[in-house]
Amino acid sequence: MSDSSDPRTPHIVSATTESFRTDVMEASLQVPVVADFWADWCAPCRQLMPILEKLAEEYGGRFRLVKINVDECPEIAGAFGIQSIPFVVAFVDGQPVSQLPGAHDEASVRSWLDSFLPSPATEAYNSGLAAEADGRHEEAETAFRSALEAEPDRPEFSIALARVLLAQERVQECSEIIQTLEARGFLEPEAQSIRDQLNMLTEVSESGGTRQAREALAADPDNAELQIRLAEALSVDRSYEEACELLLNVIRTHQGDVRDRAKDVMVTVLAAMGPKSRLGADYRRRLATAYY
Repeated sequence: MSDSSDPRTPHIVSATTESFRTDVMEASLQVPVVADFWADWCAPCRQLMPILEKLAEEYGGRFRLVKINVDECPEIAGAFGIQSIPFVVAFVDGQPVSQLPGAHDEASVRSWLDSFLPSPATEAYNSGLAAEADGRHEEAETAFRSALEAEPDRPEFSIALARVLLAQERVQECSEIIQTLEARGFLEPEAQSIRDQLNMLTEVSESGGTRQAREALAADPDNAELQIRLAEALSVDRSYEEACELLLNVIRTHQGDVRDRAKDVMVTVLAAMGPKSRLGADYRRRLATAYY
């Protein structure tokens, strides 16, 4: 990032031709960037800029304001085909997504910003996803609860909260969320997956856990149902690799309902491993090869 930040706030930067790629294109991969093309001699520019600066401070980092003097950066202005100023362009993920040509009052600028900026609830949700991906489940829980408090009717927020509660083995709280979602008359696929994991936890608990499952299989090692039961218990204990190997063995060596049941249980185990698990990705490929 360039060192031309406004000393009053880190959310305002004055870009040069050399720093444009860093200040705008690369920065927009992390946070939306609002590029304001202006000039000293432009009276409407002098009216618009204080509004943009005020909102950049007020929004507190939800976007970065980058000021680009067209007299000092004619190549940049030319590259965007800018023929009149002020001209404001929003960038997200390295791409221009919206434009605001001409001068506007604060209400118009605020409305324009809100048309492409993620809501505070969505930002909290995204923060939670990042924390969850790093295994910081308590931090993710706080973020997801914040998102839900702001927008309680977003089922993806509830599902995310249920997911991290399950990761923390807070089964009752997780179950209550899934029951609330199910009361609508349907469940999203991920919510259904969480319910399947909860059911597996209950079944394993009632059947005596991994130790009893191993003892039962040792007494009847060719019994596919007992192999599946042990795989379920191992999954609850987070011994995912051994669980998947057992299930793949059933899928490869059996046909009919027991094979389908092993596949369904393995799908549930893979869901418990999480979408970012490398081990899970490997076993997803192996399941597809073995079953399909």
